[in-house]
Amino acid sequence: MHGNNLVYNQCWEDPRLDRQAFQIQPTDNVMLITSAGCNALDYLLDGPAHIDAVDMNPRQNALLELKKAGLRTLDYEDFFSIFGMGIHMGIEPIYQQTLRPVLPDFARGYWDKHIDFFLPSTINQGFYFRGSAGWVARILGQYMKLQGMLPSVEKVFRTPSLQDQAHIYFNDLKPYFWSDFTRWFSRRGAVMSALGVPRSQFDQIEHHYSGGMAKFIEDCLDYVFAKLTLKDNYFYHLYVFGHYTKSCAPEYLKESNFQTLKDRVDCLETHNSSLIEFFQKDTKTLHKVTLLDHMDWLYRNHKDLLREQWSQLVAKSDETTKILWRSASLKVDFIDPIRIATGRSLGEILQYDTQLANSLHLKDRVHTYGSFYIAGVTPA
Repeated sequence: MHGNNLVYNQCWEDPRLDRQAFQIQPTDNVMLITSAGCNALDYLLDGPAHIDAVDMNPRQNALLELKKAGLRTLDYEDFFSIFGMGIHMGIEPIYQQTLRPVLPDFARGYWDKHIDFFLPSTINQGFYFRGSAGWVARILGQYMKLQGMLPSVEKVFRTPSLQDQAHIYFNDLKPYFWSDFTRWFSRRGAVMSALGVPRSQFDQIEHHYSGGMAKFIEDCLDYVFAKLTLKDNYFYHLYVFGHYTKSCAPEYLKESNFQTLKDRVDCLETHNSSLIEFFQKDTKTLHKVTLLDHMDWLYRNHKDLLREQWSQLVAKSDETTKILWRSASLKVDFIDPIRIATGRSLGEILQYDTQLANSLHLKDRVHTYGSFYIAGVTPA
């Protein structure tokens, strides 16, 4: 699934939390796992010295490279049409004449075959119904249409009142959405894989969360739709409607930020590699690092690689380094016992800001992770 497809067409981690936790400085070197590249561009707005986006799936980096090419060469309206709406009827000449010449070879090879992702078809209405995650969005969108839910969905995203939003969700949406079909659908491992949830995370939630994956998703949506305002929740707006709006979009898609990103885009570099390979070849000290949730998979499948990864990361850290990660677990207990190459345990090295992490986690507009971590590093 991950090796042969573009999996993520948007990032599913809230960069607002990360940027508050990081407090990125002009001298900072930042590293993150690429995913769809949205958050790398959001971090760029804070003006770090350099950002390295690393991903083993070159298709994810190809997407970020296309966004970088758009920032370098397009005006705002074309850029937003392509990456905000996910559709541009003139994408093919724009690609051939403007975007393709500034792409690296690996990205050019991918988009030469797939630039039609940004054209509507009888099956897919634009880019955000493409890729593995887009396949799931398309099925759920058809289901909501068949259930007659779309008027209520549009209403819940428009209402300015959190109380009214919760009322619409619990009375007009939840009874129709949480049917036997959607509960069955959310318990399929293949569906979760398409959304980028590895089997190890799926099994973890199925076995340890009361009610399993279906109940976990239900509780997450209850919190998002009843406790957090939807007016700027571009994650779910995109998933439901298949596009952003100019008022409900990631920061990198807002017109007020466009020139800043144009000026800084050369500070962002992509790497088609594992994190260990990146750590071994890169010589910079890393000041801000986002590990997403990939350690849930590594711990179950490759503990040796997880230990080596942390050995390399600690060696590239100093007293100013902050590291963020997320997990499907409500509490991660496998990090602190890891002993790195120097013989020290991560429990001795990492300094957790639990209070800040917990307070930010409550504001997470995605809210599909069990826990969120912020840690500093005690150098050797």
